[in-house]
Amino acid sequence: MATTEEFTISSSDEQIWLAFSEELTRYARVLIGSDDAHDVVATAFLRVSRRGWSEVREPRSYLYRAVANEAHNHRRQRQRRWARDVHALLPTTSASAADERDHDDVRRAVEGLSVRQRSVVYLAYWRDLGDREIADLLDLSTSSVRRHLDRARDHLRKALR
Repeated sequence: MATTEEFTISSSDEQIWLAFSEELTRYARVLIGSDDAHDVVATAFLRVSRRGWSEVREPRSYLYRAVANEAHNHRRQRQRRWARDVHALLPTTSASAADERDHDDVRRAVEGLSVRQRSVVYLAYWRDLGDREIADLLDLSTSSVRRHLDRARDHLRKALR
């Protein structure tokens, strides 16, 4: 067992990390981009492992939800930081005008999706999972999965016209 000041890493933690970290990092890249994906996965994993695995029946599903939650927190913090920086540098320019200059249409459209919508789109189109599999993985009902997917498609359609 490896030990740090904050917690102990058990062999089961290592096995779970090795089993799911690569898959979860790909998932996080879709949610928040390549630069911070590994950090988000590691943070989510550490938060879960601190609580222990004894109560977790499905580690993979639990970690997917933990990564989605951490990605949501990370994205919210990044948006707040970005808005503060833009306001400090360009007080007369709105954040949306700066965003127009910095990002292409597709990136802006995808960034307009909620983390839940991004999750569902990623799992449906990049991982080829069905509604039931996505629902099980994200702990949603199949109707919620379809609703998030419909809203995401609608948003992307409108944003890219």
